[in-house]
Amino acid sequence: MKKSLFKSLILILFISVIVVSILILRTSVYPLKYKEQIVAHSISNNLDPYLALAVINAESGFDKYATSNKEAKGLMQITEATAKEVNESTQSTDEINDTTIYDVDVNIEIGCNYLASLISRYNGNYYLAICAYNAGIGNVNKWIEAGIISSTLDTTDINLPFKETTNYLKKVISNYEVYKKIYPSL
Repeated sequence: MKKSLFKSLILILFISVIVVSILILRTSVYPLKYKEQIVAHSISNNLDPYLALAVINAESGFDKYATSNKEAKGLMQITEATAKEVNESTQSTDEINDTTIYDVDVNIEIGCNYLASLISRYNGNYYLAICAYNAGIGNVNKWIEAGIISSTLDTTDINLPFKETTNYLKKVISNYEVYKKIYPSL
């Protein structure tokens, strides 16, 4: 009887540890903040919301006031130049300034639009789009032309000229896969 009770307690403890670990993953390492805005702007841009989540996690860790040393701002780390480019391409008259670029809704809208445009530019290739989101279109195009990467890139097992972009690609794809697993429906 005591052995059976002990085994039951160990099983309960084991299950509790798994549940707590999943909750910690979901709330701190892979949060689901701003779900409404992410899903809405992903859908309106024909973008996988899991990819938007993965990029936000990699870019800002969900800090809506994040600012990089290159002046990229907000959740999706948008520069003012990128914001203006997106606004021109969408014929938006929204004013972009230091206040609006940190606005969650505006930042996610611009970031999702930009990411979707990169995916379209690279014929649906998430890997190339992710590289371009980090390193810029010009660099990715040069790498393709120089044969450093393929125009059909489908792996994170590469060494790009920018180590930051190599690591970024790996992080975003990893985030993407984890988000799909721990949040099976958005």
